[in-house]
Amino acid sequence: MSLDTRGKIAAAQLAFYAPIAGISSYLVVRYALRRDAGWLFLSLFSMARMAGGALVLAGQLQPNFDALTAAYVLEPSALSLLLLSTLGFLGMAGQHTYSEIPRVTVIFRSFGGITLIGLGLAIAGGILGSPVSPDDADIGTTLRRVSSCVYAGVWVLLVLAFFGTFSYRWHLRSYRRNLLWGIGIGMPFLGTRIAYGIMAAWSSSNLYGTVVPVNRTLSKMNPVTGDWVMYLVLGLVMEFAAAAMYLFASTVMARRYY
Repeated sequence: MSLDTRGKIAAAQLAFYAPIAGISSYLVVRYALRRDAGWLFLSLFSMARMAGGALVLAGQLQPNFDALTAAYVLEPSALSLLLLSTLGFLGMAGQHTYSEIPRVTVIFRSFGGITLIGLGLAIAGGILGSPVSPDDADIGTTLRRVSSCVYAGVWVLLVLAFFGTFSYRWHLRSYRRNLLWGIGIGMPFLGTRIAYGIMAAWSSSNLYGTVVPVNRTLSKMNPVTGDWVMYLVLGLVMEFAAAAMYLFASTVMARRYY
């Protein structure tokens, strides 16, 4: 079978995320997790997006409903990894300063725990909304919507944490301050992506986008059956911009000059 528009977008997704996955994976190995977990979660997020693209391609080229279902479950679930990457880079920027404060460590870990709760809800909601458990579709829809709200709450907490850590900027070395600036630039893109995720969660009563609400504008936000331009711009482009900015900030902007 030939690819439709979303299949072509999935193919492009594979190509665009491959460099980010490769570079961030190299940095994880190169520094052996000595610089917090920003690169680790960024590499996992990129790999998840590549896997999602591959599943869509597999589901369209040789019609495979299970592959498409897995891709639809992975799409909101992987967003948690980008949130965790943001948290990791905030920790990296504060090495030897605010990251060493026990209270800050506890706060960051609690943010990570809340994000993992959102991840669990997204996965459970996706599974319950699939043919694996068709009788629990309503519960699955509720869980996916709660998960999107949890992600939004975590993003707000990360913004507050960013402004809190920014108060330490004059205690940071210049290259760590540059990293903090880069995180600040990337977070609005991530916020836009999360806002789209909330609208996507309410755009249909099932995982496949076939039961749409009366509100036509909201139905356009569905990543499966909605407007592909909205999906591309508000979804994929926004999260890619955030991921690329984090990688750029943590490598080029945070480079040490002696």
